[in-house]
Amino acid sequence: MQNKPSKNQHRNVYYRLRRSDPHERLSARLRRFSFGAAVFFVMAAAGIVTYSLYKIQIEQGATFRQYAAEQQLLDSTIQATRGEIYDASGITLASTSVVWTIWADPSYSTALFTSQTAEETGEVLKTVDETTLAEVSRQITLRLLSGDGESLDRVDTSSAEYQTQYQTVHDALAKNTSSYQVLATKVNNAVKLSIEKYVSTYNKEHTKAKTLEDGTTVRKGRISVSSSKSFQRDYPYGAFAASVLGFCNGDGEGFYGLEKSYDSTLAGVNGRTITRRNAYGNAIADANATTYAAKDGSNLVLSLDVNVQEVVERYLNEAVYANNVENRGAAIVMNVKTGAILAMASKPDFDPNDPLDFSANLTYLSEQVQAEPEIYTIYLKDPDDPKKFLLDENGKKVPDPDPDYTGTYRDIQWKNKAITELYYPGSVFKVITAAMGVDSGKATYYTTLNCSGAYGVAKETYHCAGKKSHGVQNLAEALRNSCNIYFIQLGQRLGSSVFYDYFDAFGFTERTGVDLPNETGMMKYYTKNQLGEVQLASSAFGQAMAVTPLQVCTAISAAVNGGYLVTPHVVDKITDQNGNVVEEVGANVRRQVISESASETIRQIMEYEVGDGSTSGGGSNAYVAGYRIGGKSGTSEQLNMERRADGDYKKVASFAAVLPANDPEILVYVMLDDPNNARTDYSSILAAPVVGNIISEIAPYLGIATDGIDRSQTTVKVPNLVSKEWSNAQVALNNKGLKHQLVESESSQTAAVVTYQYPHAGAEVASGTTIYLYTDTYSGSHTEVPDVSGKSADFARQMLTAAGLNCQVAGEGTGTVQSQSEAAGASVQKGTVVTITCG
Repeated sequence: MQNKPSKNQHRNVYYRLRRSDPHERLSARLRRFSFGAAVFFVMAAAGIVTYSLYKIQIEQGATFRQYAAEQQLLDSTIQATRGEIYDASGITLASTSVVWTIWADPSYSTALFTSQTAEETGEVLKTVDETTLAEVSRQITLRLLSGDGESLDRVDTSSAEYQTQYQTVHDALAKNTSSYQVLATKVNNAVKLSIEKYVSTYNKEHTKAKTLEDGTTVRKGRISVSSSKSFQRDYPYGAFAASVLGFCNGDGEGFYGLEKSYDSTLAGVNGRTITRRNAYGNAIADANATTYAAKDGSNLVLSLDVNVQEVVERYLNEAVYANNVENRGAAIVMNVKTGAILAMASKPDFDPNDPLDFSANLTYLSEQVQAEPEIYTIYLKDPDDPKKFLLDENGKKVPDPDPDYTGTYRDIQWKNKAITELYYPGSVFKVITAAMGVDSGKATYYTTLNCSGAYGVAKETYHCAGKKSHGVQNLAEALRNSCNIYFIQLGQRLGSSVFYDYFDAFGFTERTGVDLPNETGMMKYYTKNQLGEVQLASSAFGQAMAVTPLQVCTAISAAVNGGYLVTPHVVDKITDQNGNVVEEVGANVRRQVISESASETIRQIMEYEVGDGSTSGGGSNAYVAGYRIGGKSGTSEQLNMERRADGDYKKVASFAAVLPANDPEILVYVMLDDPNNARTDYSSILAAPVVGNIISEIAPYLGIATDGIDRSQTTVKVPNLVSKEWSNAQVALNNKGLKHQLVESESSQTAAVVTYQYPHAGAEVASGTTIYLYTDTYSGSHTEVPDVSGKSADFARQMLTAAGLNCQVAGEGTGTVQSQSEAAGASVQKGTVVTITCG
């Protein structure tokens, strides 16, 4: 048994227990130090927190508030609508439409695959459900190709287009590990809604697995297909005025043509909406949302007229292909007094709806590149210095044996030849030399100079075309004969200094200032100090300067409009979205170059060049009966190009006409660069007829004043046009005062010859009768004769013309139609003359 401790023993035990507590052993100094340290650390922590708050809320407050705003607020862009482009009469040439990109999230489209989890790895394995995938792909493809989202049964499922689109959709949906796959772009709203409806219906029907009455099992699943809104630039007429309009790039920015030069005007200013967003980044209802409205772009109203442009493009395109023109052609119709451009074309060109595609012109472009090696050859780069070309042992650049001409082809077809490329104007420039001579007092209409067939200047001997000797001739005769020797002598009378001053004043040393991009300023010419005897001689007849077609047009306009050099322009006015005029572009006269009296003389000699239909040669092929036309042809040698296979220089055939010659309103210009017509190089035969055909159609349309001669009682014998190329066949009709109508054909009419005409050759018809031309048949089309009884003569004429018939009025033509030579309802050939008698 254990003894109980005594009282003293208790005291000793207690004492030992208290001394064993470590806190009892802490000194006062240590306790004070610990307290101080604790206070220090608390204060330090408070200081750090305070400093951090100062940095975050005050010093960097703006930055962190921005971070917070970016997390809490959604800043959305409101896309401004790009302005539209209209022709002079308000017809839309370029517009913007809303289109949709259809895309899918295959990884979320559980209806298109089955999933299994691998036991060993835990990885989810997806297996494509080919049956469902094929059906969904088919339904979406049918809607994409229907055009309206409804006409699914009209889609040809055996076509290559269907197969290509189906494969695109199928392959995209099959990528079940991807969360974003584009199925189609530029989809219209009707198709987009149809696809959305199909997807919604499908997902509702597959919300849960079930077995149908016929035993078919419906598997639970969904398809995830969505759409994104975008804008598309549309050019409703396709490859029409393409080099003028230009196009936009993939970001909707103007890349070429008017789209580029007026990009800031057309683009407008985007707006913004700032609102709160949820944790998923989506906008939520916010009464305090801030919206800055977009400012839509302004519209351009052009001086360009679609009807004039269509005529110009039709005849230019025919001339390019009929004459095997290697380096494209250009044409311009311009108001000589204001500089307003009514038409401007380069052919062949491109479709601005798909500017990267050159397949339609591939054959032509390939031949052009091969025919112009000095311009288009692609050379190898030096591997050691990519900025330099690889040279052979003779120091010459090494051609690429396998060149890629993709960029070259696109660049060629995009170029506006009228302003981006230079050429030697040749004899067209003689109009300018004549204007210099008349205005300076060195020549008049009647100034005569002799042409003996050869003329020496320094060590050079000059000849006229064909080495002809024109003898003594005045200024008008020299222009019609296109006499080089006459104009060399006139240039010598002017002298280098005076010649250059006029050359500069006519605008050949500067850009025209047209409101189109990429106008070249790299003109080649001799300066005043460089114009020696030979240089002056060659310059006087247009063979010593390289300028643009538009420079030639503005200079000739100045020569005939009273002497005023105007700035050409394509945009007539700028309007807002409500049609209000924001800015109007008027005539901009840069300076007066020659006097009105000198200009009158130039008009006279140019009219003498074309004549009145009773003469041949010169510009007679541009004559159209009923109009006073002045003009000048130019067949120039391209001295900067390699020679042709026959050893001669490559040529440019051009012709410029103004009308009415006594008081010009418009200029019509055509240029064919390097034609390869087996018969001739002369522009009077190649380019003048093109100008005449254009005038024959646009002059009546524009209401150009006629020569005032009454030809209503004149009878004309119809010429034989069979076997002639159709556009050249029309020249004989223009000259005789007969109209022409090319009957459309299912086959190509490019460079086609006339196979049948009606009225027939030799028929005596009234002046103004329309001759119908065919290129694919040996018998004419028939039409039904309308009943014109009781109608006025004018209205009856309109009815018969609309039916493809000619009308001749017997007698005075007053009162109403009492009888008609062809019975109403009868089937007759188009072009049949129906004589009506009024009373």
